[in-house]
Amino acid sequence: MDANRTEAPSVGEEKAIPKAERWTAAFLLLTALGLRCLYILRYRYDSDEPQHLHTTWGWTQGLVQYRDFFDNHTPLFHMVFSPLVAVLGERTNILTYMRLAMVPLWFVSLWCVAKMATRLYSRRAGMWAAALLSLLTWWFFCSVEYRTDNLWTPLWLCTLTVLVTGQFSKTRAFGAGLLLGLCFCASMKTTALFASAAMAAAAAPMLCARGMNWKETQRIFIAALFVVAGALVAPAALCAFFAAHGALQDLFYGAIRHNLLAGVDAKNHPWYLRLALPVLLPFLGVAAYRIGRSSPDRSTAIRRVFIFLTASIYYGFLYSVWTLLTRQDFLPFYPVIAVVGIPWLLQGVDAAARRYGSEERRGFLRLAALCGIAAIEIAFLLFGRSPLIDGTLREREILAEVLRLTRPGEYVMDFKGEAVFRQRAFFYVLEPLTFVRLRRGLIVDNAAERLVKTQTCVILNQKQWYPAQGTAFMTANYLPIGRMRVAGRVIAPAPSAAGASIPFDIAVPARYILWADGQPIHGTLDGKPYEGAIDLSADAHVFQSAEDYRRIAVFWARAAETGFAPLLDHMEWQFFR
Repeated sequence: MDANRTEAPSVGEEKAIPKAERWTAAFLLLTALGLRCLYILRYRYDSDEPQHLHTTWGWTQGLVQYRDFFDNHTPLFHMVFSPLVAVLGERTNILTYMRLAMVPLWFVSLWCVAKMATRLYSRRAGMWAAALLSLLTWWFFCSVEYRTDNLWTPLWLCTLTVLVTGQFSKTRAFGAGLLLGLCFCASMKTTALFASAAMAAAAAPMLCARGMNWKETQRIFIAALFVVAGALVAPAALCAFFAAHGALQDLFYGAIRHNLLAGVDAKNHPWYLRLALPVLLPFLGVAAYRIGRSSPDRSTAIRRVFIFLTASIYYGFLYSVWTLLTRQDFLPFYPVIAVVGIPWLLQGVDAAARRYGSEERRGFLRLAALCGIAAIEIAFLLFGRSPLIDGTLREREILAEVLRLTRPGEYVMDFKGEAVFRQRAFFYVLEPLTFVRLRRGLIVDNAAERLVKTQTCVILNQKQWYPAQGTAFMTANYLPIGRMRVAGRVIAPAPSAAGASIPFDIAVPARYILWADGQPIHGTLDGKPYEGAIDLSADAHVFQSAEDYRRIAVFWARAAETGFAPLLDHMEWQFFR
């Protein structure tokens, strides 16, 4: 070993973990689990969650993702969880159950972090890395949600765990490649992770050079080829599956092409952020060099530097290259940086404690400092998102209304799949990438035509995410009943006298009733006596009322039959987050 080499952090020394620390870490992990279960029930649903659930449901109906319904994520997550959705069936609280299904994946992530930190530093470092990560605010809330990123992240962590916790052989390399391929099947954002890991793998041996020869370089290169070979297996199988179902081009568009769009988030992603990675690289090089020099041996140094650079380059990569930044993009970053970050935090805590008194007192101070950090994390969780507020109510109300109003096989107009158990009338999910494509004329706004063609009688009562032409059509031909709107329109906005002829048009053919002053009414419709619900074609019609009414509307009959009434005094669209 080089005489000038600095000693490894004290956290790397294999000493017995104090019993108080073991019990405290276990308590923190149980606290994190308890808080996770609480927030599963109370934390607000992200708009991506019903989208992922709707896509998962599609597989249970014998539909093929991308071909029969649109999605812009790779399909592994939805395919894996479709049997559970099939078992659970149609229920308003299904997202709660699907969030619970994320808990085992959370455990896998923590296990990988503990395993890597233990191998690279010590058992104590692994224990605290898992305990403190479990309460980290930025990782905690996003990992609660039902989203593909919560399968993608543990798959990536498993890939890294295989790579750095044992002898880097061809077999291990191929196994890591298989996991990497599954990462690609879970999210195409794996391209950023793979690029970061490749750069880190190239840089780590050079930063920890000293004694590297051609034979070792050749061995690493051959093992890297085995990683790439393994990574091709799962994507190739997935492509073969979709090709067999005549949906390979649909897969390519939905999972790749639809997401490749420049200038999507230019306002929130200014040009100077593109410089993040180039500016960051020299500082990362210095930090990586110091990490390598402080390691006990060259093998450990390369692994530590590799993990550090993989996380750090990925972070810079997101700001420099990624077109649309979202908080879930950072889910793989926090666990990986925790593998090297928390051991160095422990070193700092230990160094500070060594200044005071006896070993017993130093142990108490170390534990107090770590508990203080955990307490701050818990405070951020509780005050950042209060568990006293039920953030799931809106989505449960939407599902309740949809299930009351519609039958299997019928369509609903929503944004991203909020109706979950019903297909969207408009093919594409309505999210930022789709909005940009609509504005640029890359996608046609045919929402009105689709509503008529699919005879959609129920739409989500929220205006701000609908395409412009479709919004105008829906405003004219649907009436609010609460969280949803149903087919219908006001045909006499002003008071009308008995016998007055009221012409009106129907755009969406369906079974309707005539409604006024809070109740069904009677009269003559198209020259025939009207006494109740009737099928109306998409055509012009004329109604003559038998009595004087303040305001008359034509209203979808099934909505009235299931206990809903048009909110004619609240015609405006609702707005939410």
